[in-house]
Amino acid sequence: MTRLLSVLLLAGSLLLIVCSALHPILPLTGEGDLAMIAAMGNWRLIHLGLLYGTGLIIAGIWARWTAAEPEERSGLGVAFVVLGIGEALNGVNIGFMAGAGTEFARLFSQGVDVLQVYQAAHLAAVMSGKLAGFLVSVAAGIVALTTGKTAGEPRWLVGIAWLACVAGLAGNLLARPGHPLMLTSVGLMSLWQAVTALRLLRRAR
Repeated sequence: MTRLLSVLLLAGSLLLIVCSALHPILPLTGEGDLAMIAAMGNWRLIHLGLLYGTGLIIAGIWARWTAAEPEERSGLGVAFVVLGIGEALNGVNIGFMAGAGTEFARLFSQGVDVLQVYQAAHLAAVMSGKLAGFLVSVAAGIVALTTGKTAGEPRWLVGIAWLACVAGLAGNLLARPGHPLMLTSVGLMSLWQAVTALRLLRRAR
């Protein structure tokens, strides 16, 4: 089970990293957003990648728990439940853009006035993403606190979790709603997740 979950975690984390790198920074105005979305032929594909990557992470993150030392299990259990909720909430934000965002852009390109409806609906999705980034930051801090006490855990890997917590909270609180920095914790934890999955797979050989 650890090996299977590690594969899911690695695949999901890499998919999230790649698709995030391909994702443009939206102007965060109704007209600007919809014009950019309509002009991108791969917009929906990118968001489907983000959506499935998120699902793989929610399942795969438990690879680290199955391989945890007894003293790590309670802390990591709490962290991964919080992280899973956060990732799922971010999935709501991603799902909006994969579905409604694509449709709004199609209608807008045909001359239908959907700007106000899009803007209002998008803000709701963005607030879901904002809570997601906050929860993943909290989860990252719990991961860092828990794994930092483990002798075999590389200090630099614990440092990535701490960075995801601190930088994630800063980005979440200070960035404009909808800006990618709002989800700094999700991106940095994807790096922690990918490295952790690789370490678990090497250990399982």
